[in-house]
Amino acid sequence: MKEERKMATMSQRISAFYRQSGGPGNPQIQRILEEHLLYGRDHGIPGKKEDINDVLREVFLNDHSTRPLVIGLLRMRAALKEQWEAYLNALRHEDRRKVEELEKL
Repeated sequence: MKEERKMATMSQRISAFYRQSGGPGNPQIQRILEEHLLYGRDHGIPGKKEDINDVLREVFLNDHSTRPLVIGLLRMRAALKEQWEAYLNALRHEDRRKVEELEKL
């Protein structure tokens, strides 16, 4: 019974929020929402606003069947980012070299 009370639908939670905060026309709503997203018990680490990446990472890393896949994808992403940065740095270096050659002429 206690468990059922805690499990409110999203629309019920939104309605309760507006009842408690003075309705959707309240000019303080944006500040209240921001505070809730930063410090609400149901929103992860206090003081850090979660984004969709945080949520997906947490869900898939906590599932033992998807964890190896997610870890592999995160490693692949990091390696790809590193290679991309190396490629861009090589292009920048080449551009600088060509500019120096042109300046000598």
